[in-house]
Amino acid sequence: MIPFKNLTKQMVIPKNIYFKLRPLILPVNEILSFIPKRANILDLGCGKGLLLENLKHYTSYTGVDLSTPELETNMTNINFIKGDCVNYINKELEDYDTFLLIDLLHHIKPNQQLIFVQKLLNRMKRNDILIIKDIYPKNILTKFWNAFHDLIISKQLIYYFDFNELFKTISNNSIIIDKFHKRIFLYDHFFLVIKRN
Repeated sequence: MIPFKNLTKQMVIPKNIYFKLRPLILPVNEILSFIPKRANILDLGCGKGLLLENLKHYTSYTGVDLSTPELETNMTNINFIKGDCVNYINKELEDYDTFLLIDLLHHIKPNQQLIFVQKLLNRMKRNDILIIKDIYPKNILTKFWNAFHDLIISKQLIYYFDFNELFKTISNNSIIIDKFHKRIFLYDHFFLVIKRN
């Protein structure tokens, strides 16, 4: 296992508090269950790299986020890149086979969300996996709570992603492996796992 805890000491925000509280509302184990062993992961919207701390068997990990500090590390298989995820997928993606969009889509403007996911799917290779987990409120209370949470924590307005629009556009070159809803306290999560044919 990679000693990621040593890397996170360089982060400004109290990582020990974040890494203890975030898993209480983020279904980390469900996300990890879809990541293949020896995966070459591109984690778009990685934040502080919470998933990396929980990964055990992977080949390489690259996390991209506007708020991620670029960390110096002597490990050649871990990279953090401070950058815009929407623009990052215009780069070469051949080195990756597992793509993560964990709580990213609701931070992208509504007119760019579907285009972003479709573009990523089109750039993926055969047998690549895309794992999407985003907030998807089922009622007015959870909708309000999720919006309030992100406004306070991220200082951002959120834009809920319309998964139904994505379902209409998935072509024959992609198959849905799994999709499901999970509620943790007042947080509604929607999972979608797609494999490229």
